[in-house]
Amino acid sequence: MSGRITAFAAVLVSLLAFAGTAQAAPAPHRATALVLSVRYSDVEGGAFRATVLTCGRGDHHPRGALACATLAATGTDLGAMTSDDRACTFLYAPVEVSLFGFWRGEPVNEVHTYPNSCVMLAHTGALFDF
Repeated sequence: MSGRITAFAAVLVSLLAFAGTAQAAPAPHRATALVLSVRYSDVEGGAFRATVLTCGRGDHHPRGALACATLAATGTDLGAMTSDDRACTFLYAPVEVSLFGFWRGEPVNEVHTYPNSCVMLAHTGALFDF
């Protein structure tokens, strides 16, 4: 558990350092730096995962380009993202996801819980697929 907390703290410090440098240097576009996290229920292994999405070089997200395209198309409101209509089971194994940081220069702090990982992926696509 302390390893997870340490890893999350390191990701958060990296985000804050990036946000500080992004504000100090004038940029022609509005910067993106998001910490994405997923917390699975005990039914799905109880794992906690996090990554950083910058939509540019230095991106730590394995499917960063698709994740950025998802956000560009739908925005950062997790509750407003619609399903891709895949068939999912009715197994209740809650998955909590969060977005924290900056999307195109605007602050973001979103948390949403889905009934299971299939439903989460159906709604968020590549965004939380890491």
